[in-house]
Amino acid sequence: MPGSGKTTCANMLSDRLTARGIPNRCIPELEENHPLIFYGLNFQDYLGSEAEQDELIRLIRDRYRAFVRERLEAAEAVTIIESVMLQDTINILHHMGMDVGKLRDLASGLARILEPLRPVLIYYYHLDTEAHWRFICGVRGNEWGPVSLRTDEEFRQAGELWGGSQSFVRSFVDAWDIPKLVIENRDYRWDEYTRRIMPFIDEHTSA
Repeated sequence: MPGSGKTTCANMLSDRLTARGIPNRCIPELEENHPLIFYGLNFQDYLGSEAEQDELIRLIRDRYRAFVRERLEAAEAVTIIESVMLQDTINILHHMGMDVGKLRDLASGLARILEPLRPVLIYYYHLDTEAHWRFICGVRGNEWGPVSLRTDEEFRQAGELWGGSQSFVRSFVDAWDIPKLVIENRDYRWDEYTRRIMPFIDEHTSA
């Protein structure tokens, strides 16, 4: 979810790998010309028919294939991607009402495409999505980016929307057969999470 600590975690991992002498590229969600974000393309325009959904899935898969080819030829041993696949693709399409069967096919297809990069996943899962929206709006303000939440009803609706999509993503995460660490975040115990993350990432990377 937004405000989970993904950017902080990505930068922390990059610093850790750099200190260990492992060349890496960290690609934050807001990086200009992000290789996995579609600029000027509205997902909603592709959800009107089955054929349009199939075309959107093809476009997304082609973008990921090109990304994998570029990364396999890159000098960096490790690429750190913050957020985009799960939050800005699968999660958002779930929000928009893409057919669940097609969305599962998309998620599993992207997992297969990424296999040559030997992916490792750190995933923040929020046990109370409404409480998280209240927390992050308390930190960032009630209006930031696309978010505007003020009333109890708006927070309740946001909690329901993100609770449903997060549960869908979690089902995919649980089934994805790769090394992964799931952080079930309720109390924002960042020091504890860091103590879990560091040995995990050290185990799955080598100089």
